[in-house]
Amino acid sequence: MICYLPWLILILFPFFDVYYFVRGAFVIIYAFWRRQKNILDECVLPGICLTTDLDFVLHMNNSRYLRECDFARFDFWIRTSWWKKVRSMGGSMTNGGNNIRYRKSIELFDRYDIHTKISYWDEKSFYFEQTFVRCSDKFICAIVIVKQTLIGITPEQLIAEIDSNIVKPEPLPDILKWIESNQLSSERLRKSL
Repeated sequence: MICYLPWLILILFPFFDVYYFVRGAFVIIYAFWRRQKNILDECVLPGICLTTDLDFVLHMNNSRYLRECDFARFDFWIRTSWWKKVRSMGGSMTNGGNNIRYRKSIELFDRYDIHTKISYWDEKSFYFEQTFVRCSDKFICAIVIVKQTLIGITPEQLIAEIDSNIVKPEPLPDILKWIESNQLSSERLRKSL
């Protein structure tokens, strides 16, 4: 039966982004293997820029950064067991927005680590800071701020359920400005309706 797996993958390639599902499976296995408990600890997920990640100028495609951030957040939520707790409380999560700053290109076969940590939360969302650190020189190639919105529960309810001793971190000034920018954008869009 296992000998048919390569043929199945080859057949699925034109219809699905097979690499996404293969990478996702590896991330999930990797996350279960490296458990951690504290949600305020930083998680690190390794990556490498492959030929499937390149754009026309032969560096990592802009969209790949955000996709790799998704995988790094999967890793974070599984490793901390909080995704399981969100589901048991009847909640779910969605990406409410992101902001990315590219500082230097990641090139073909560059190895990098994605450092993921929760920087802040409000009444609806967690705010993550994710950095792409190139392994060869430890340079931060990109910084991403992500708003992960909870649905059906609040961050405070989730934290109270897990560990009421967790103290909300003070928000960084750039995160506060980004939250303010999103609020201004939402107000402008509501006025246009």
